[in-house]
Amino acid sequence: MPNRASELMWHRAKPAPGRKLNRDIVVSAAIALADREGLDAVSVRRIAADLGVRPMSLYTHIAAKDDLISLMVDEVVGEIVIHEELPDDWRAALRRIARASHAVLAAHSWMLAVSTRPGSLGPNALRHAEQLIAAVAPLRLTPAGAWVVAGIVNDYTLGHALRVAYPAAGSTQERYSSVDPAVFPHLARALRAIAPERDDTTFETGLEAVLDGIERRFAI
Repeated sequence: MPNRASELMWHRAKPAPGRKLNRDIVVSAAIALADREGLDAVSVRRIAADLGVRPMSLYTHIAAKDDLISLMVDEVVGEIVIHEELPDDWRAALRRIARASHAVLAAHSWMLAVSTRPGSLGPNALRHAEQLIAAVAPLRLTPAGAWVVAGIVNDYTLGHALRVAYPAAGSTQERYSSVDPAVFPHLARALRAIAPERDDTTFETGLEAVLDGIERRFAI
């Protein structure tokens, strides 16, 4: 049976009266499944089972899994978009965006795996990109420079969220238990202290260091 859903459209059509299933419900169920079991668990059959409907009924709303993932990503990115006016100060604006991004990525760890997937950007992704570029506007950078600064903040945020979502098994001391001080003297000395777990505190420390570096390198 061919898919009955039309080409992916970003806008939401109003649900038909009396219809229990719509695209928002399908996307929300897919996100909940990915949050519980990872992106690989997401399939039409699994989502249909979670919703208590026939698998073919989902194709009225979603044409293909790639379309579903695109909609999932854009829905979650919507949680990052700042709905109030951004601060005029570029550091405060970037800090606000980075904090929102980090919290959402840590909560939806499967997003880390699809952050670089190809495809057109949805409306929430475009709003997020617009806010990032607007946040660095006070630095009066060239367009290329604005992308560099936005990328620095994004890369740090993604990297730290990855560490939070997938912490290393075992303590630092356990993983480096075979270090020979005679061969690795600096590492052995550092191991006398317990390495901090990645959390909001370490994120904030690193973010301020990143913003300090941007200020020294790019601020007028």
